[in-house]
Amino acid sequence: MKKILAIIILIVVCNKTINAQGLFPIIENGITIYIDSTGAKKLITTHKRAGSFQDGMAAAIIGQKIGFINIKGELVITPAYEGTTGFINGFAAVLEDGAWGIINKKGEVIVEPKYFQIGDFHNGLCKFRERDFFTSKWGFIDTTGKVVINPQFEEVSNFSEEMAMFYDENKYGYIDKTGKQIIEPTYEAGALYKENGRVVFTRGDFKSGLAAVEINTKYGFIDKTGKQIIAAKYDATGDFNDGLASVIIKEKYGFIDKTGKLVIPATYTLAENFSNGLAAIQVGKMFEGKWGFIDKKGKIVIPAEFDRILIGFKGGVAQVSFDAKTWGWIDKKGKVLWKSK
Repeated sequence: MKKILAIIILIVVCNKTINAQGLFPIIENGITIYIDSTGAKKLITTHKRAGSFQDGMAAAIIGQKIGFINIKGELVITPAYEGTTGFINGFAAVLEDGAWGIINKKGEVIVEPKYFQIGDFHNGLCKFRERDFFTSKWGFIDTTGKVVINPQFEEVSNFSEEMAMFYDENKYGYIDKTGKQIIEPTYEAGALYKENGRVVFTRGDFKSGLAAVEINTKYGFIDKTGKQIIAAKYDATGDFNDGLASVIIKEKYGFIDKTGKLVIPATYTLAENFSNGLAAIQVGKMFEGKWGFIDKKGKIVIPAEFDRILIGFKGGVAQVSFDAKTWGWIDKKGKVLWKSK
């Protein structure tokens, strides 16, 4: 049961596509309720634990198994699974008897549970690994479950903007959707940053036509031809979101634009990527300071008064931690929409 709860919690607080339907989960009197971006209660379920809506579906624990409800609260996929990544682009990875498979939004099995590890569908392809870390490679399947890129990679990212980063002989390069090498493996690791209160390593996904790469222990950005567009001179970087990317300069976070110009000075202890026009920033001592939000001009628009940012702004709402025991949802003006007791 603890394993199932951990997976559901992961869905609630970590997924990037969270709350696309404008419904945000809270728990009152032991059941999951969904509020909108004004704080109004829009959906009252009968479930003790249900996740955030992704692609019109939310995972729910019922009798120690995971099923799915729709935005009306109706149970549309029977509880049968031990874990899930949630629905992304029409499909969900599900765990059954210790193996991963794929289902669609009708609950139909697209890929029988047989993989040791599996990703999500991006650009029509999903990565998979058949066995454990030491005896198998990564490959890709399409939305019918057909293997379209044979297992051959020690490490590989999900596809983003039609390209995926792969690892070969201690270096990273990029392939297209046919498996062809487009950029030879000449780089170190990809982007490293914080998102939703946790460290994220993106493997250098392309965002807005640029990907973060490491060259000689410094980070910069390349385009889809492999040309270096922004010099590798930063201690770490995030991805480009809302036209800006976080960078670390002398142990402080700031933001650059796509020309490489530093548009928000590096003055923050920690920073997350921009989302919905705002970025979470931490001031004060590392791991002890408080979190707030800045706009794209670097102005603090929500004061730094939160212990953690659990989910950055999606759909005009962010999930925050007020202290070790209390969490809630706020809007872009900092108004508390709901707070746990």
